[in-house]
Amino acid sequence: MPGDRQVALRFVRLTRDFWRGETARCAWLWTLLLAAGVILTVFANVTVNRWNGWFFDALERKDGHSALVAMTVFPVIVLVVAGLGVLILKSRETFQVHWRRWLTAKLVDGWVGDRRFFRLGLSGKEPANPEYRIADDVRWATEPIVDFAMGLLSSVITIVIFIEILWEIGGSLRLSWGGTEMTIPAYLVLAAILYAVIVTLLVTAVGRRLAGLIAKRTESEAGLRFALMRIRDHGEAIALARTEAGERQAVAQSHAVLVLRWLSVITQRARLTWITNGSSALVPVVPLLLAAPKYLAGEMTLGGVVQVAAAFVAVQNACNWLFDNFMRIAEWLAAARRVNELADALEEVGQEQPAQGLVVEDGPHDSLRLEAVTLHDGAGHALAAGINFVLPAGAVLHVTGDAGFAKNALMQAIAGLWQQGEGTIVLPRGARIATVPQHLQLPGIGLRHLLQGDRPRPAPEIAAAMRRYGLSTLTARLDGEDDWNRSLTRAERQRLALARTELADPAIVLLDEATSALETDAALDLLTELRAALPRAIIIAFGQSPGLTESASHRIVLRRIRGIAEIVEREGFAEPRIATTSEAC
Repeated sequence: MPGDRQVALRFVRLTRDFWRGETARCAWLWTLLLAAGVILTVFANVTVNRWNGWFFDALERKDGHSALVAMTVFPVIVLVVAGLGVLILKSRETFQVHWRRWLTAKLVDGWVGDRRFFRLGLSGKEPANPEYRIADDVRWATEPIVDFAMGLLSSVITIVIFIEILWEIGGSLRLSWGGTEMTIPAYLVLAAILYAVIVTLLVTAVGRRLAGLIAKRTESEAGLRFALMRIRDHGEAIALARTEAGERQAVAQSHAVLVLRWLSVITQRARLTWITNGSSALVPVVPLLLAAPKYLAGEMTLGGVVQVAAAFVAVQNACNWLFDNFMRIAEWLAAARRVNELADALEEVGQEQPAQGLVVEDGPHDSLRLEAVTLHDGAGHALAAGINFVLPAGAVLHVTGDAGFAKNALMQAIAGLWQQGEGTIVLPRGARIATVPQHLQLPGIGLRHLLQGDRPRPAPEIAAAMRRYGLSTLTARLDGEDDWNRSLTRAERQRLALARTELADPAIVLLDEATSALETDAALDLLTELRAALPRAIIIAFGQSPGLTESASHRIVLRRIRGIAEIVEREGFAEPRIATTSEAC
């Protein structure tokens, strides 16, 4: 596992393009505004410090006129400080929103684009809960780092400016001991730095394990969320099978691991609290104790004491920036690590070369040809072997049998998703492939966008297609948004999928139990509509859904022989022609 430094550098490489290209203007605008606000705020704090010295010196001298002038100036200072706070708030949160939006879009494009969300699962490289990493971890990886950058810039400037104040007002400290005098130059500066170093070393020593513990806790949170989502997504199957006890046990186990990891984090934070609370109590008192000898000796005014105390606290807080943000840095490293893992997996899958042996290519004709196709699983074991057939344009092939997962692998290989195997798949030149799954998952967008996809169609054409597939009641809701997976029945979603396929005008249609929720007559009518709308398309239907057998012109039966699926029966295919002796001569 990469260390914290590698995680931070990888995240920088992942996100630095935000300051380049199309988003550069927006990124630099808010970056510079934020930096300006931070710098001006530090100088405003210096002004407040100077004002304290002015006001308290006036009180010590009982100079009413100077005190009155100071009180008159103070509202102006307050107004400036408030305005700078508004500037920082506006620029910081706007910057965070734009940066998060950019990184989220980049990861979503990488995850959804080129169907990597599916290829990740096949490759075995998918990190746990990628959707959680995009939705939540991106936020926790971008928002804190903006605050860290602000705090670091402010701390550096604060240290430089307020150390000068400590040096200027505090001066040197002369100590007498047994007739021996010793002078400590810039003693308040040295005290502030020494105090900060001690506290920082203690925090680093006590809290070094915190980042790893928080990362494990975050992983367990995602695991519990996944276990609960599984019950929601598969509620019907769980209820029918009465496996809720097992699901409950799985949730309990995930929650038990989460609780143990939370307790580990709490224990580590409790150790840090000894240092945080002790330091919080000491910081305001230490500069007063250090300045008291010079004040009592008349070498420092009351205003100087107040200035020195405030400057000491400011330097201390700036030096202890790591200490004050240790928890947030640990949480940020955990979130950045999870974002990096997803980005790395997407990049690795995107650069993955197609498997050697299985070739998917365009051919010169309108037919679909499979030649000596053998499909392997992720471990290299054969799922199917010796798959050979040729389908002309307009053919309807029905694939049945107890081939198990091999049928899914064959369908995915034709669709270009399954890369492990050998042989050749020759597609019609430039063929568009449409896959109609048994359970169509619909995003919560308008039906018009769902139906037309990336091929815009006129509204009357979309409405006509919906009527042909028995969806007349939905034509009035073309532009409405809804949770279609809940508001539509399985049968309606399957009708919608067939209508969408027609409008896509593909050359190859893959039906995966696509009519399982329909009656035989209804399914046959819909497949007839699809056939009439796409007379040249090659349709391959997998499974035993209603209407598939009756509408097929070709049929293949797959059986597992010694664990490997093979074609044991075929109908509708031309027998291979055997050359005669004279032809051979």
